[in-house]
Amino acid sequence: MSNWIWIGKFLVVIVAALVLGDVLGGLALFKSTTLGTPKVTAGSLVRFIAQGGALVLLWMLGQRLAQQIHALSSGMARLADPVLALVTLIVTASAYVVLIDFIAPFLGEAFRTALDWTFILGILAAAMWLVWALYQNSEAVMDAIGKSRRAKTV
Repeated sequence: MSNWIWIGKFLVVIVAALVLGDVLGGLALFKSTTLGTPKVTAGSLVRFIAQGGALVLLWMLGQRLAQQIHALSSGMARLADPVLALVTLIVTASAYVVLIDFIAPFLGEAFRTALDWTFILGILAAAMWLVWALYQNSEAVMDAIGKSRRAKTV
């Protein structure tokens, strides 16, 4: 089980990035310094970088987790695809919120609409991938749920 310790390392770095971004972004210096427009501050840039970095790390965590699960020699290896699809869906949906919070003051109506539709299509594609991965690997998912229930009753 010691070869799974890397998950904790990723989670610590993700949480540290989010907390540090929020703390630095809330400092008076960062709040008062603007980036060309009073609506965008250095604090919002710091939060954007921290949240974007956390999302990249989360996706890297998902990739590594999928690789580690795939390397298992049991039927559980088939859970790798649904795990990666789920992480991709979460990251894609979250990336929209992170991006739009930062760049909204710079967007014109036409570009905002194009960006919205790009993310809508990306989120739908990730959701369809997740549903397909669950369908293709439904036996492994049901087996994992069954093992989880049996472990709780013991």
